[in-house]
Amino acid sequence: MSVKFLKEKILSRRVKSLEQPKRKAYIVFEDFMQLPVYFYHTIGLSPYEMRGSKKPGLGFHILFLIHMVNANFVLAMEITFVVVSFRHNENFIDSCMVMSYIGFVIVGELKIVTVLLQRKKLTNLVRQMESIFPAARQEEQEEYNVKSYLQRCLRYTKGFGGLYVTLVLTYNVFAIFTYFLQKWILHSPHPKQSLPFTPIAPWEWRDNWKYYPTYFLQTLAGTTVTWGHIAADLMIFAVAIQVIMHFDHLTKSLTEFTVRAQTEVNGADKDLKELQALIGYHNKILGLTGVMNEVFGFALLLNFMAQSALVCFVGFQMSLGISPELQAKLFLILLSANSEIYLICKFSQMLIDASGSISFAVYDMNWSQADSRFRKMLIVLAMRAQKPVCLTATVFLDISIGTMSVFLRMSYKFFCAIRTMYQ
Repeated sequence: MSVKFLKEKILSRRVKSLEQPKRKAYIVFEDFMQLPVYFYHTIGLSPYEMRGSKKPGLGFHILFLIHMVNANFVLAMEITFVVVSFRHNENFIDSCMVMSYIGFVIVGELKIVTVLLQRKKLTNLVRQMESIFPAARQEEQEEYNVKSYLQRCLRYTKGFGGLYVTLVLTYNVFAIFTYFLQKWILHSPHPKQSLPFTPIAPWEWRDNWKYYPTYFLQTLAGTTVTWGHIAADLMIFAVAIQVIMHFDHLTKSLTEFTVRAQTEVNGADKDLKELQALIGYHNKILGLTGVMNEVFGFALLLNFMAQSALVCFVGFQMSLGISPELQAKLFLILLSANSEIYLICKFSQMLIDASGSISFAVYDMNWSQADSRFRKMLIVLAMRAQKPVCLTATVFLDISIGTMSVFLRMSYKFFCAIRTMYQ
């Protein structure tokens, strides 16, 4: 009897579960930011205040402190190695390589500090973007085509993040992999121990147990600055793609605008009211771009300055006839640096195109049938849309796809200058 009762109960639960409609999964703002926030959290940093989440605890802050102290410790060792090498006129190629690491560490740490200093502004930017993000309704999200923009965002962020993860893993693992290969596979009588970023440490690490903790500290530092370096870029991409989504939605709304001034009673007033809402929406988007450039402008400037020097140093080292293994590692750095600058230029050009398309949408409207007040407001909207919106590296540089060629020319000039000095 009890077995029969249990069977009936299980069957009734299955029937109820089939009868209940499945919940629809809606895209939220955090879906765009999940990857950069994840990288920040792994180093103990919360880039902005999240709604509905608890404030970071003491352990979170201790984790961040450990990461930063260790990164600066390894940075000091790298600087020491370069100073000693130049003082004794030796290890020139190794010094150039370590100088590249020094630049990368400094940029990564400066980006982390920038996020800390701009945390309130970044939180304000996030709140503004959340306020105009499409509501959790199927019709509205389909109207904005949110799913397509999220897929595009994840495609760029995962691809770029994966490239830098591959880069840091290669540099972190290469030295110890070579050591284990010589020791356990090739059975070399004198396997060479080496560290991933600098051979200097305050203690003697060769041929004793201190090699492994020293190696771990350097790999941890490399991971810390890499996460800090790319998380800022990933956040820029995530914010930019959402701004592009809003510009495209505004363009679509203007293109599909139906003028009712001559077909409906009080149609002119209805047209004015709807147009005023669209102009207010445009003002909010422009406000977002201003805050976005204020928050990320310094990080963008760091990218162009540091990556230009990095490409120059890496290109110089590759021209010196080094080993194939080192050539492969340097090529990975070169690929990552150029990919980063290209993506920044591409996203800025996408912003320029998306913001500029509004003026064309205004022209394509059926404005000739509209009220005179409506047409005057359209003129103001079109004039404002003709000023392109783009990513700006503070006040020094307005970024577009043409900036990529400027970056390459500048890097090549630096490379030629260093090459001439070396010869």
